[in-house]
Amino acid sequence: MSAIVEPLSEEEGGLKVFDVSLVPAEPPAELFYSHKPDIWHSARDLFRRSEVIFTLAERDIRAQYKQAVLGVAWALLTPLVSLALLYLLSKNVKAFNIGGQVPGLLTPYVGLVTWGLFGGALSGGSNSLVANKALMAKSHFPRECFPLSQILVSAFSSLMATVPLIIMFAANGFAPKPASVWGPVYLLVEIPFMVGLVLLVSSVMVQMRDLQQILPIMMPLLMLLTVLKPLNTEKGHMLHAAFVHGPLREIYCFLNPMAAIIDNMRSSVLLGFGPQLDTLVPGVIGAVTYLVVGFVVFKRLEVNFADLS
Repeated sequence: MSAIVEPLSEEEGGLKVFDVSLVPAEPPAELFYSHKPDIWHSARDLFRRSEVIFTLAERDIRAQYKQAVLGVAWALLTPLVSLALLYLLSKNVKAFNIGGQVPGLLTPYVGLVTWGLFGGALSGGSNSLVANKALMAKSHFPRECFPLSQILVSAFSSLMATVPLIIMFAANGFAPKPASVWGPVYLLVEIPFMVGLVLLVSSVMVQMRDLQQILPIMMPLLMLLTVLKPLNTEKGHMLHAAFVHGPLREIYCFLNPMAAIIDNMRSSVLLGFGPQLDTLVPGVIGAVTYLVVGFVVFKRLEVNFADLS
């Protein structure tokens, strides 16, 4: 029988023997889902250790471009390739013909840059816990730092992707409208949505590895529907009319805040309109809901991460 001997206090005297065979190999399964963390304490601890997020992001940005022949130029080429694919679809698939009064490819590219921040964060953050399991086993900072660092990595790539956008504005002789000042407001809606969804998906992926195969399939499809089909386009088939012009519009923006964010970003930057509250308000409510649900689920499932393999 294996045993551990532990000395008692001076008052008690002697030794106390523990039977190691009585210690379970892992916590009971029911504890995985009945775990109730202190959410406010966890949020404060994460805020105090925020410098770790920046450190991890810097590490990943350097590693991402260090060995690449083109280096940071990949951050410029990737959105341009996506733009070419969007252009071919918009020209050859009637359902995705966005048209509009804005010249050139500005309409799809503004949507693509806005989507790229979200898409890159979700693609990188969803697998961050699994990819960093060795480091996570040796560290003691909040586990949220791993997926959240990918938002900064995606922000760097999105910032680089704005360089072609500036060139496209100049080439078309088209300047952003003064209402573009609303852009940071739309990003403030996108951030909680990204944080919540990245935390949610990354924590669930620890137990459901099938998501590693499903997510790369779903993301391009969702991008096509969100970027190539603006909410303010003319009525099309019945399903599109129901979502875009019917009573399901608010529900759609709640479930997919990126649709509201991209639509408002385009309207302000390219057309000069202010926030469209009929779509933005449901998007804000949805983004906050994703943030709360994502953080709570992440902290509840956090006890699973110790057994990550």
